[in-house]
Amino acid sequence: MNFKYILAVLLLSLSASGVAIAAGSPIQEDYTTLIALGEKMLAASKASDATTFSAAATEASDVAKDQGNKGNSPRLQRISSKIKQAKRSVKTGDFPQSTALIEEALVEMKKTNPAPQWGGNVPTE
Repeated sequence: MNFKYILAVLLLSLSASGVAIAAGSPIQEDYTTLIALGEKMLAASKASDATTFSAAATEASDVAKDQGNKGNSPRLQRISSKIKQAKRSVKTGDFPQSTALIEEALVEMKKTNPAPQWGGNVPTE
């Protein structure tokens, strides 16, 4: 009976430490490829070039999908949804709307990650 309690405590402590390690690391993502493709899509949208825009948007969607497989990032989900909406806008011929959506996606990509704060107030000294 005593051995069962020791084993249960050991297993619970290992699982709790695994959760703490997984929750402790912030997501660090590299958007350089997506930013380059976003700039290409922005130029194509401003030039009203649907074929170049569609090719770049398809490539950007593939890159975002590959990055999304590495981790579940809310920022990446917002970016990929903007890219998909912009691609639909180009298919309907609404280039100003696609330009606005790609500019919003680029702003989202270029945001910096805030410094993590643990427990609320951080001492300023």
